Amino acid sequence: FDTDGYIATTLEAEDAPVFSLDTVQFRVPNKIISLAVSNDILVLVIEGAKVLRIKLQEAHSIAEASVPVNPTSLRACNVFLDPSGRHLLLSTPQGESFYYYEGWDAAKPLSRFKNMEVTAVAWNSSAWSSATSSTRTILLGTHDGKVYETELRPGSEKAKRSDIAVHCVAELPVRERVTGLAMEAFPARRKHHLVLITTGTRMYQIVGAADLESQTGDKSAVFEAMLRNGLTNPNFQEIPGMPGPGALTVHHRETRAGSRAHIVATDFAWLTSMGVFFGRLTFGAQEAGDSVVENAALIPYPAPSSSTDISSTEQPSSLSLTEFHILLQYSDRVCALNMLNSKVAYEQTIGSSDETLQGLTVDETKHTCWLYSPANIYELVVTDEDRDVWGIYLSRHQFDMALEHCYNDMQRDMVLRAQAEHLFAAEDYVQSAECFARTSVNFEEVVLRFMEKKDNMVLRSYLVAKLKTLRKQDHTQITLLVMWLVEIYLSIIGDIETKLASAGMAIASSSVTQMNTTAEPSSSSSSASNNSSESVLSVKAAYNREKSDMQKELHALVEEHKQAVDPKTTYQLAESHGRRDFWLFYASLCGDYERIVEYWMEKEECVRAIEVLGHYGTPEMFYKYSPALMSAEPVALVDVLMRQPKLTPNKLIPAFMRYGHEPSGGANQSIRYLRFCIQKQMCRDPVVYNYYLTLLVKESDTDDESELMSFLTTYGKDMLYDPDYALRMCKRFRRIQSCVHLYSLLRLYEDAVELALKQGDIELAQIHAERPDDDKLCKRLWLKIAQHMIQAKQPASEVMELVRRSDRLGVEDILPFFPDFTRVDDFKDDICVALEDYELQIQDLRGEMDEATRTAEAMQRDMSSLKNRFAILSTKETCQVCSQPLWLRQFYVFPCQHSFHSDCLTRRVVGSCNRVQRRRIQELQAQIVEITKQRRQLRLTPLMSKTKGAGKQTESDEQLEQQQRRANQQLDALVAGECVLCGEVMIKSIAEPFISMDQTTVNAGADDAWSI
Repeated sequence: FDTDGYIATTLEAEDAPVFSLDTVQFRVPNKIISLAVSNDILVLVIEGAKVLRIKLQEAHSIAEASVPVNPTSLRACNVFLDPSGRHLLLSTPQGESFYYYEGWDAAKPLSRFKNMEVTAVAWNSSAWSSATSSTRTILLGTHDGKVYETELRPGSEKAKRSDIAVHCVAELPVRERVTGLAMEAFPARRKHHLVLITTGTRMYQIVGAADLESQTGDKSAVFEAMLRNGLTNPNFQEIPGMPGPGALTVHHRETRAGSRAHIVATDFAWLTSMGVFFGRLTFGAQEAGDSVVENAALIPYPAPSSSTDISSTEQPSSLSLTEFHILLQYSDRVCALNMLNSKVAYEQTIGSSDETLQGLTVDETKHTCWLYSPANIYELVVTDEDRDVWGIYLSRHQFDMALEHCYNDMQRDMVLRAQAEHLFAAEDYVQSAECFARTSVNFEEVVLRFMEKKDNMVLRSYLVAKLKTLRKQDHTQITLLVMWLVEIYLSIIGDIETKLASAGMAIASSSVTQMNTTAEPSSSSSSASNNSSESVLSVKAAYNREKSDMQKELHALVEEHKQAVDPKTTYQLAESHGRRDFWLFYASLCGDYERIVEYWMEKEECVRAIEVLGHYGTPEMFYKYSPALMSAEPVALVDVLMRQPKLTPNKLIPAFMRYGHEPSGGANQSIRYLRFCIQKQMCRDPVVYNYYLTLLVKESDTDDESELMSFLTTYGKDMLYDPDYALRMCKRFRRIQSCVHLYSLLRLYEDAVELALKQGDIELAQIHAERPDDDKLCKRLWLKIAQHMIQAKQPASEVMELVRRSDRLGVEDILPFFPDFTRVDDFKDDICVALEDYELQIQDLRGEMDEATRTAEAMQRDMSSLKNRFAILSTKETCQVCSQPLWLRQFYVFPCQHSFHSDCLTRRVVGSCNRVQRRRIQELQAQIVEITKQRRQLRLTPLMSKTKGAGKQTESDEQLEQQQRRANQQLDALVAGECVLCGEVMIKSIAEPFISMDQTTVNAGADDAWSI
């Protein structure tokens, strides 16, 4: 630290100073009388009664206006420029006032402001950002201690005078010149206002209500009641002695409330004869008579760096405020005082000894500072005003404010280190640890210092804070810190539980004491015992809250740094500290649910294991743990299994096989789950069906096979189970009805009927006797049933009833089975009915025979008529294939009038028929040729002299002729069965090309003949 309370930093020499005074390169046409700056608009009033208005962003554009007075008479005036830079008020010591609005060529006299020298103006802050051309309500202070209210409006530019109304709203109790005036609205209560009025010796604070939004123009003044009431019993600060300069300035800062920004007054400064009276403005719930000034102090004027007797007694003539400094303007220099330590931060004397500074003004909208003399304009450039503020706050141990104004990491590190050391010395180790974690102090050094305190809470705070400062790529450091923190948290939780156990023992001992007290009553001892119990209970509740907080922090730490946590080490730490809850939490966080299931299985808490499987189990986990869980908690496990659609049921069969179901233990859970898989999940695995069938066979009763039969009937059609295996199981456990059904399913109908008859179940045998598709087999089965009934000596009436029910047996079929001496009285009627049926059948057969005879005779007549069928042909008829005359050789004529040569038709048919027909045609042609050769040879052989030999030759020729006739008939049937141009051959040829590949090869021009 230096003597001014600053900390030396590594600012380079070339860094710009905080304050620098620059001369504005502008040649003023005449001497400057007054200057004002606002909203980047600079206004000069110069001798010759001229007003120069300069836009600082467009310095080449200068607007000049005149003041309607004698140019030689305007030597001094007060100039007031509103925050928007559009409204200018000029007031002379002679009591003349003028109003100038941007764009005018001349200022206008204010006719109602006569004999009134305006010495101070309080502008309306609500008009700063308003689009209206009016200033709204403003306050004016005058040389005679009065306060006026008015509103400046441009009106018509052509008017020579401005008839703006003005109202006197207050008069100071002590008639003094008003040197400063400010009007500020309360941020939270816009209709509540503060008015500050300063003179050479006093500063008045007036707080009250004034509705500026409802009053404009010439209506009654809104501040009149507020100011008159406030000055009746005034709240003021008085500085004894001679009157001082009395200048007042208020500094504003922008604050945000949500998305809206507000300009709020925060500081004020008042020039007195004894120094600068400076303080904060705090707006709250103040009412009339209350003060809004806080931390006010009188700062003596600083002595100049090189003083003479005259300059040492000089008081500044004006002042302004920046964010952290008070600017004082003397006749020959400018000085900046730091608000925080009242030290001189800057002092600069103007270059010329005969030049006198006349004023200082600050543009609050653009935060620029300006000074002027009659000949020059100066700009006080402020660069990084808060550059060294952090050091002052640090020297005062205001660490939060110091951090807020640090410029670089080095400064922040210095502040944090100082704060950490300060807190460590104050034994606030937790806060100190958090500060140390944000500094660059060596990690090992800090850890050793905190470990000496033997307090895990302090070390936890440091490690947690240090962990937040690490980068994501510092994987090793993060892992080490996280694992250390896990161990610390577990130790802290263990210590808390030890304290809880001690508190529980204390409660138990107090209850025993209370029981003894009850046996020997005493009011004082009873009261003390109750108080002790309550205090112990409150301590226990506090320990429980602390334990809960530590557990939440531990869980949050592990969740946030899940990737950095080492699983093996974490499990070991949890086990070593006996923290089952954290062990389970971490396993759940990592998704290591198999480890959780194993844990509950080891603890024999199967229900919890099943709950974990139900929420997070994978199919493999179900297959692994189901055998053990099925034996312990079958109902709960099956409930969970039925909610798992991704399981493969056949992989769970080993678990079901270990399940020993007791008949008195309710429903079989294996059957319940497999039934669900088959009926609801539509499982089609034969293994599942076979095992389900096995369970049904074992569980079903001999007298009640309904569920087993339902299963066999429903799923037997698609053969989803093995019927042979099912039949063996049913035989083994004597499920007769199911065996009969399975025999029938395997088409062993005779075995089915025999088994049913063996068990004496005639009705079941009848059902399965009707199932074969073979009528003969059905009849044979029914005969077997009838024979069984007859052999069983059942009444003949029941046997005949069976015959009538079968629709396949007659009386004649069963008569052979009856004994020879059986009376026919019981089925005499049935015999008669059977005979009548036979008679009707004989008649039907005779009618059918007569009809067949007639049909044969008709067909014979038709065939005879076909022999005489003929067709008339023209002598010019040609073959439809070769276009040659038809009469040249053997030909065929069809009813459709198409005619073909025999050989042409044969070639056409051979080309379109299949391979078998083509081979048959060729065989018949070869056979005909061979027979023709044989007959020719027989005709050329010499006649035999013997008759017997001649008879054999004739007989041989006749046989050859018959063979040739049959061959011709077969050939005609194949070749001339239908017309090749009208029949099926032509229909099939639609898909064939007009020119075949063979024709293209033979005739190269065939393609050209079909070209378009």
